[in-house]
Amino acid sequence: MIAWLRGTCLAIDDAGVVVDVHGVGYLVAVAEPERASARVGAEIGLHVHTAVSEAAIALYGFGSPAARELFCVLLGVQGVGPKAALALVGLGEPATVADAIRGGRVGELTRAKGIGRKTAETVVFKLRDKLDGFAPPAAPPPTAAPTPLDRDLISALCNLGFRAQAVERAVAQVGANPGGFDAALRAALALLRRPAA
Repeated sequence: MIAWLRGTCLAIDDAGVVVDVHGVGYLVAVAEPERASARVGAEIGLHVHTAVSEAAIALYGFGSPAARELFCVLLGVQGVGPKAALALVGLGEPATVADAIRGGRVGELTRAKGIGRKTAETVVFKLRDKLDGFAPPAAPPPTAAPTPLDRDLISALCNLGFRAQAVERAVAQVGANPGGFDAALRAALALLRRPAA
């Protein structure tokens, strides 16, 4: 069973991403957050769920072990296949999706592509008391107003195609950088390109 892949992203399409690992290309279906952050030619690391059936071996990739675990829990709900589970996981952080399920917020779940009200209600009914392993999302810490350097970094990184939420986290981690814009940009890029642990 494949549980982790790290390699170069060769292609991105509706089927997922193709990851080149030492000359072997693996097609991995991914949720929208992973698709949006993937870059052709850049390194990519994915926590993988391997599904084996008589018809095929399919790989599903996630940015964190918690996202992979939530995907597996969702697959346990009758009527929820891999495509639907992937769409639900793609709604946000695993703790946030689990909180929506625990809270019975069907409307939030139906925002996932291909998830209708009936499926969302089934997921809530089956899982609302079974997601204790996913901590509720923490309240975001108060943030200071971005500095001019922060604003320039955020603008530059978003223009390179990185997602705004990931960019803001990376810029916050870089913090005040005495090396100026170029050093801060390199540090933020390193964080954005690092595979999730």
